[in-house]
Amino acid sequence: MAFKGERIACPDLERTRIPLVLVLVLAFSLVMQACGSSDPDPATILDRALTREHLSSFGNGSGGPTGGIVSVEALGYEDRVLDERKVAADPQVMSDIRSALGSDSGLRGLVGDLRYDGTEEVSGVGTDHISGELDVAGLARALEAAGGGEVGQIAGVKTGSSLEDSLVSADFDLYAGQQDGDIRRLDLTLALDDPDNALPPARIRFSLTPRPSGANQT
Repeated sequence: MAFKGERIACPDLERTRIPLVLVLVLAFSLVMQACGSSDPDPATILDRALTREHLSSFGNGSGGPTGGIVSVEALGYEDRVLDERKVAADPQVMSDIRSALGSDSGLRGLVGDLRYDGTEEVSGVGTDHISGELDVAGLARALEAAGGGEVGQIAGVKTGSSLEDSLVSADFDLYAGQQDGDIRRLDLTLALDDPDNALPPARIRFSLTPRPSGANQT
């Protein structure tokens, strides 16, 4: 019989209490880890950026169309930039790009393995960076249909007879404003192979940014 104030010793109860505490601690730590790593959904970022509302600002400013700038980079080992040059994209070209990106057969239909790569500042604006692989055959057909089948020549790379034969991989990186969802930069990285030589495929990155409002068209 136990008297008031006495502690009843129960070895079995003590043994089960410790595992229960460990389970609670582990469960709490998992919840905390999940809360700390809740990255935005990359598909949501992409879908938002490709809506008509957000695409309309890509290459357009408050005073009207501004065009864009394309940085063409030849990449080497570990994507080190071997050569770079910049070309202007006039407002009409930017309009064509917007239409191609937002179409049913545009960027969204070619994307696979979509990833969220964190945040990055682009031209002074905080952006969400997403990336993914692109369907090679679909992209090659789309580029050739749009008259862009000779993309290798832009960077001085000799390729095969057709882009569909030469294109071995394609990736994209998109940077969308964290606050407004507008596209601030779009990269397309292509690996092109010349079947007539034994060299590794040449990698070219096309990086498109809108021209700042007020900048001179050249």
